[in-house]
Amino acid sequence: MNWGYKIAISFVIFIGIIVTMVVISMNQDISLVSADYYEQELAYQDQIDRMERTRKLEKQPEIILDRNSGVITIDVFDSTVDSGEILFFRPSDASMDKRVSFPASGKLNIAVNDWEQGLWKVKLSWSVAGDDFYLEEIVNL
Repeated sequence: MNWGYKIAISFVIFIGIIVTMVVISMNQDISLVSADYYEQELAYQDQIDRMERTRKLEKQPEIILDRNSGVITIDVFDSTVDSGEILFFRPSDASMDKRVSFPASGKLNIAVNDWEQGLWKVKLSWSVAGDDFYLEEIVNL
């Protein structure tokens, strides 16, 4: 076999590798953290303000995981909560995310013993007398 055939075979192998890589990359699941990521990024100053108001609170909200009973207790320590929402965010799989509204008492117990083990981000947002607050903690189930 002369050098012309070797060059032709090298090109065919190279093209085959490139086509294989393109097919593999096209079949990969690429999902953003959230569907409206860019809109959230533009409004991030509001988020910074909410986190700053939370840091200035006398008593910080508590997110406590009791591994024995499989319950997460969330307490905002404010009886005048107008509304609130908790997002249990699973970074590895967006389909496992869970949203829970919590009552005006600002305290909630959530059973998590049947949830997938691993890292969860608890994103707590609530409002009191027109002021919005936000707290985010990582919980490892």
